[in-house]
Amino acid sequence: MTPKNKKSRRKKTRTRSGRVGGLHASVEDDVFLLADQEMGAEARWNRPRKRRISLRVDVEVVDWFKSKGPGYQTRMNRILRRVMMEGKKRMGEK
Repeated sequence: MTPKNKKSRRKKTRTRSGRVGGLHASVEDDVFLLADQEMGAEARWNRPRKRRISLRVDVEVVDWFKSKGPGYQTRMNRILRRVMMEGKKRMGEK
């Protein structure tokens, strides 16, 4: 019987946190740039907290938002925020 060769273990390659962090920051900067153009520069520094919820929305509404491309949930949130802000202005709230 021939001895079995030991399987060589592959060394796990660790990603450089700086490199990955830089990539993440680059993508994040692009997203913030787009948000700044729409909502103003203050939005980047004063981002509201998010809460995960389950929401039932008409199929046609979701299909329409999805047909506009990636980021449909963000667009829905942005529209809801505008409605909320307009309502607050009408009611005299801050």
